[in-house]
Amino acid sequence: MLGWKIFAHSLRMVFGNITQVLQITVGPALIATAVIVSLFFVLGVPLDVFDESSGDVPPDFSFGAFFTFILLMVVVMSIIMFWIAVSWHRFILLEEYPSGIFPPFRTDRILAYLGRALMLVLILLIGYIPIAVVFVALGQSFVAVSVIVSLVYGVFLLISFYRLSIILPAAAIGEPITLGEAWNQTVGAAADIIVLVIVAVLFQLLVQLAFTMLAVIPVLGVLLSVFFGTLILPMVNVSILTTMYGLFVEKRELR
Repeated sequence: MLGWKIFAHSLRMVFGNITQVLQITVGPALIATAVIVSLFFVLGVPLDVFDESSGDVPPDFSFGAFFTFILLMVVVMSIIMFWIAVSWHRFILLEEYPSGIFPPFRTDRILAYLGRALMLVLILLIGYIPIAVVFVALGQSFVAVSVIVSLVYGVFLLISFYRLSIILPAAAIGEPITLGEAWNQTVGAAADIIVLVIVAVLFQLLVQLAFTMLAVIPVLGVLLSVFFGTLILPMVNVSILTTMYGLFVEKRELR
């Protein structure tokens, strides 16, 4: 069960390096928080604009300022996310240990990572075009067939995405590989990837269920939810890509 082994190894990787997880994530997260809070005041976006219970739009609300805020927030969060991902890949694969709470900000590697991530998303979107055409062509007369074909094709796209995604850690450590090389390195891994995805999804569902149960505990529940939701789960997902790169490209043994 290679898929299970990849997930288990990724999980041990995170929980076995909690100190490094905190060093790599806390500093960038604080920066992101400070920048986003500053954007509220600089752009004059009222804090209650996200309050759904208020119902009405605040009188001093500016759609232009709000759009700018959302756009800048997405940019800031993307930079922080890729900063953390690159730092984690480099720590695991190159043993580049972080010092303090701010990992090195490697602009070239972050931009390379961003570019490849956008390329993968674009490929995935283009990949959905054929099934969308089929779905429309079949129409309501063949709903069952459309659903089955969509599910099968969706699984194929998911497997393809994971197989190609090892270009991300490769970019992070400065050893880029092409899409063709990523595809060739992961030949025969389809079944393992399906198992990996199922296990990873079930794990996240169980964690979210635990969050719901812990919500009744005022302080501890919130702290655990934040810790797992914003740190552990994302790092496990990044670690899966790291493990796959180490296994399929560097031919490392899973322990």
